[in-house]
Amino acid sequence: MPRISVSGSVFECDLIVFDMTGTLVDSKARQRARAKSRAQAITGLVGEEATSHWAQLSGVSLTTWDVDESGPLARAPRREDLIVGATALYLAGLRWEEAKQIAAKAYDEADNSLVYEYKPSLFDGVEETITRLKSGGVKLAIATNDRRADAEETMASIGVLDLFDAVVGADDVDDPKPSPEMLLLACERCITMPSRAVCVGDLPSDMVAGRSAGMKAVVAVRSSLDPSSELVEQADFVIESVSQIEFHQ
Repeated sequence: MPRISVSGSVFECDLIVFDMTGTLVDSKARQRARAKSRAQAITGLVGEEATSHWAQLSGVSLTTWDVDESGPLARAPRREDLIVGATALYLAGLRWEEAKQIAAKAYDEADNSLVYEYKPSLFDGVEETITRLKSGGVKLAIATNDRRADAEETMASIGVLDLFDAVVGADDVDDPKPSPEMLLLACERCITMPSRAVCVGDLPSDMVAGRSAGMKAVVAVRSSLDPSSELVEQADFVIESVSQIEFHQ
């Protein structure tokens, strides 16, 4: 059976389910690019007033494109993020049903343009680590609050999609993280019992989902210099980078 080492502890592990943004993929550049593309799409469809409301509600600076790490754009699943967009359009004077339709159109336009305007990248050492784990017989999966097609496009553009046995997006389940549904589906698609799998993420919601799914261990990646106490308390292990997960011979 494959074995991995995390923070000096060695244990058997058939599957590792990773969060994507902030865990595998450097999130800051992606968030800025996504913020800019959505702002431009909303402005083009509705106007600057709606964009101003959207930026305030989403935690986005329209001057620097900085994104609040705890805000909706950075943390909300797409279906919740769409509600934020629709609310911004409603505040700008649109009827609610129309606001929902135009918000969905703006987000789709923005996501399509993002493919050409943003080049995603993995954190240092991640590609080498997941390649070693895969070569050692550990199955790998992604469970992300992004749409599955977007996650697959991101991994494909980096050149590592073929390393993953399954990709689960928020659109694949009724309840995204912190519900365990995404992790359970990843285990099902990889034909692996949750008790033989490990969850790795950078948010408390990842840890809660992993525990609720009955996974063997939940591992927190410090995506900031000052991770929340909730993240640290919920995790079995806290590491600086996915590159610190080792395949144990």
